Amino acid sequence: SEKFTPANLNSARGFEVIDNIKTAVENACSGVVSCADILAIAARDSVLLSGGPFWKVLLGRRDGLAANFSGSSNALPAPFDPLNTIISKFQAVGLNLTDVV
Repeated sequence: SEKFTPANLNSARGFEVIDNIKTAVENACSGVVSCADILAIAARDSVLLSGGPFWKVLLGRRDGLAANFSGSSNALPAPFDPLNTIISKFQAVGLNLTDVV
């Protein structure tokens, strides 16, 4: 999956926690909650617990049915890409300079 592409390999750790939550949720109510929603809630709660702001997470994200290993490798900016390359990669998927920051 995209989690294991070279661009993502060490960018975020703790996916096993998300996987464990997903397993527990699936056992309780299969097919209702996506990993994407779990990750969004976990990110929000992490920010809140570290003293940051709270915001409402809009739920209803859908997980992809197929992983795109090469697509994620090509679309994600590399850690040492120049700024213009990073901006171009964001713009290619409909994001802007504010999204980069």
